[in-house]
Amino acid sequence: MQAPLLSVRDLEVSFQIGGEEVPVVRDLSFDVEYGETLGIVGESGCGKSMTALAIMGLVPNPPGRISKGNILLEGVDITKASEKELQSLRGNDVSMVFQEPMTSLNPVFTVGEQIAETARTHFGLSRKEARNKAIEILRLVGIPSPEKRVDDYPHQLSGGMRQRVMIAISLICEPKLLIADEPTTALDVTVQAQIFDLFRELQEKTKTAIILITHDIGVVAEMADRVMVMYAGRNIENGPATDFIRAPQHPYTRGLISCIPTLQADPPDDPDALFEIPGVVPSAVELAKPGCAFAPRCQNVMDRCRVEFPPSAQIENNRSVSCWLAQEETV
Repeated sequence: MQAPLLSVRDLEVSFQIGGEEVPVVRDLSFDVEYGETLGIVGESGCGKSMTALAIMGLVPNPPGRISKGNILLEGVDITKASEKELQSLRGNDVSMVFQEPMTSLNPVFTVGEQIAETARTHFGLSRKEARNKAIEILRLVGIPSPEKRVDDYPHQLSGGMRQRVMIAISLICEPKLLIADEPTTALDVTVQAQIFDLFRELQEKTKTAIILITHDIGVVAEMADRVMVMYAGRNIENGPATDFIRAPQHPYTRGLISCIPTLQADPPDDPDALFEIPGVVPSAVELAKPGCAFAPRCQNVMDRCRVEFPPSAQIENNRSVSCWLAQEETV
């Protein structure tokens, strides 16, 4: 069997908080195969974006650092790579589309200059060649009149066009892995659909693997081949996207699915009522407590959950779940 494109094993990312080193990502393990789309879901603060920064080698140090584990990209351990090696990997092998394009793009340079800089850095192109490459990639991501737009500044573009520019920058070197961190935040639904259509088209052409970080379950159902659910810095459920939607195993995953608004044949007494998971994601400092971090919010909590974190258990159809209740149900 071919080894996965990306293999993350026992990853721990820690930050200095109040004079103590506190892990915000803990014991995280997962794989990404060539050409597949992995959706990572969870509430804000669960460690999704920090996981992405760790893969990119961009954890801010200080105050953070990768304190344990390995991140293998085609056999190269990112956790042990030098800054020079990381600079070569970024763009060439792995790229990232950040949440907010207006803060990610430099306002004093044209979009063409920012795309061309990447092309010159990695391909050693001349200015003219890099400009032509920028026009070509802008056309690929669906920017109209790319010969004119290449000279526009970020503020002259709409939110959807700025996001397409970010995608263009991330794809110009044809990376093997693209990380998209909430790529449609603050975009209207029409533009969101266009961005995801673009991802699908580009994936068909380039065979790029995608890690799609989102809190939108609908996006996962539409885009992902597999799903990893994160809570309090851990991978608590992992498996095919179809199983994630139809038969979630972890109580937290069930709660996420139940929060999706639906049209019901027999509406409840309060038609405006929506299911919500009680409580909030624990703070990083609270993660040091023993047991399952979801226990205070779980309707199925058992005594064992409060004192011992459940190991990841393999269940049918290439799925894993970290929950004592789910493990009992599958015995």
